Amino acid sequence: MHTLGSAKKAVCVLTMLLLIAPLASAESGDETITVNHVVLVDTPPHKEWSWNYSYQVEVSDLQMDVSYIAVILIKQIGDDEWGGLDWWWDDIESDGDQYDFTFSLQRGCYFINASLYESGDLNSDVENATVLASADLDFVVGTGTCVDGVYSEDVEMSEGDTDAGGLPGFGLILSITAALGAALIATRRE
Repeated sequence: MHTLGSAKKAVCVLTMLLLIAPLASAESGDETITVNHVVLVDTPPHKEWSWNYSYQVEVSDLQMDVSYIAVILIKQIGDDEWGGLDWWWDDIESDGDQYDFTFSLQRGCYFINASLYESGDLNSDVENATVLASADLDFVVGTGTCVDGVYSEDVEMSEGDTDAGGLPGFGLILSITAALGAALIATRRE
């Protein structure tokens, strides 16, 4: 009987370990933070004005009984003078929490960085706090493109257009006007 009792205890212990295993992996320190998207909210009436975009950041694999803070930074690529925009997301409660925010910027090439910290660590020593997880995403504000961090607007020319003094689309119009003018002059001479 002693052996049967030991076997039951072993099965109970093994069952308990299997049930506890998911909790142990949730407390493993593998927290993640993700920038889900940066999207255009609306286009300004003039492209030189500020553009409204929104971003969404999400956290997952958080440890139980740990308080977290995320710091989100948006910075223009290649601009070391500008400190950027930053937000502190300090009401993170559980896995899958998402943070949405709308912001305005001028046209250009930007990146967003989201970093996850343990609240007590960041609040006690901002300079030396340990980053638990981070994510980066490059994005473009405006209708242009970015190549190596340099923003440029694309100028589209339709098929058949030629360059007439730097004015796209006027080559065909000038050709037709010239032909009509020549025909008018020819008919007046008759």
